[in-house]
Amino acid sequence: MEDKTLIKSVNGYLNSLEKVLEKRKKWKKFAFPLLIKTLHDIREKHEIGWHVQELNWLMNNKAVNISFETFPESLIDKWDGSVDFEFIKGAALVFSQKYNGNVAVFIIYPEVAEPTFDSNIKNIGTYNPNEINENFIMNKVIFFLEEIIVWEESILKHKVGF
Repeated sequence: MEDKTLIKSVNGYLNSLEKVLEKRKKWKKFAFPLLIKTLHDIREKHEIGWHVQELNWLMNNKAVNISFETFPESLIDKWDGSVDFEFIKGAALVFSQKYNGNVAVFIIYPEVAEPTFDSNIKNIGTYNPNEINENFIMNKVIFFLEEIIVWEESILKHKVGF
């Protein structure tokens, strides 16, 4: 075995670990705080029954999500109780740090009582923490809302008997 080849591989491995460390630092010092601040700002400016959660999971990985918790107060007056309607909470847009320092972004759809063959998770993508800025976050929230609109309007097709 050539020592030069081994040295090249060892250096490549060390370089890859260094890149992971840099991405994890970027997540911790910039991306995660920006996600929390921006999502809280969006929630406060647009009160539609959602909340922001910070999550610690899988040992040293963190995540933040914005999810629907309650029926929007602005629509309570319009709902007179006579319409057969069930608000299904639980839809979430999740930004989660991966082991390699990248950030996975995905949507979790609410669980409905009836079984479906559709996955309740949609992967949006995996991104370098350097890509995360306010515009990035806003675009992901807009995409999330558009997906949930489609889901809400098509939920009847998932119910048994329709």
